[in-house]
Amino acid sequence: MKFVVFISILFFVSCKINRTNKGIAVGKWKYVSGTTSERLVITGKYDRKGREKGVWKYYRNDTLFRSEKYFYPYSADVLFHKNGKVSEIGKSFTSQNKWTKTGTWYYFNEHEKLTDSITFEN
Repeated sequence: MKFVVFISILFFVSCKINRTNKGIAVGKWKYVSGTTSERLVITGKYDRKGREKGVWKYYRNDTLFRSEKYFYPYSADVLFHKNGKVSEIGKSFTSQNKWTKTGTWYYFNEHEKLTDSITFEN
C-alpha cells in the first residue's frame, strides 16, 4: 500500500508544468497568450540547462500551425497552412536565443504540392 501511495505522489509531483530551477526554465512548459478571438498556445519541454528539447507545438485558436523537434542546437521544423496541410519543412539552428534557417527548406501550397525549395547557408 505504501508503494502505491509513493508512486501516486511521485506521479503528481513530476507532472508540474512551468517550473524553474535557479531562474532557468526546466521541464514541461505551456505558454498561453492572446485574446479569446486570437489565442496562442505553445507547449514543450526544457532540459536542465534551460534549452528546448523534444517536440514543441504551436497552436493558434486550437489549430496546430508549427511543430519543432529539437536536437540541440538544431531543430527539425514543420509549419502548417490554416487547413492543416504542410506549408514548410526544414532545419533551423538556435544560438543565443536566435533562430536561423539552415540547409534546404521546402515550401508547399495548400494542397501539399511542392512549390519551391531554398538552401540557406550559414
